[in-house]
Amino acid sequence: SLDDFLKQLDPDLFFRANRQFIISHRAVTDLSLWFDGKFSVNLSVPSPERIIVSRARSAEFKKWYMKTDD
Repeated sequence: SLDDFLKQLDPDLFFRANRQFIISHRAVTDLSLWFDGKFSVNLSVPSPERIIVSRARSAEFKKWYMKTDD
C-alpha cells in the first residue's frame, strides 16, 4: 500500500497528498487554494489528474511545504 511505501521515504522530502498520490517536495512548483480550504498542487512533472490536498491535511501540508532546505 502507499502507507507502507511512505514509511520507507524521508518525511521531509515526501508527503501523502491524498489516497492516490505521494509527492516530492522538489517536484512542487506551486500551489493554490482550492475549494473549502483544500490545496491544488502543481508539479514539475506531468500528473494524470489534478492533485488536491484535503482540508483535513491542508495545515500539515502547508507546514511541510514551507520547510526550507538547510
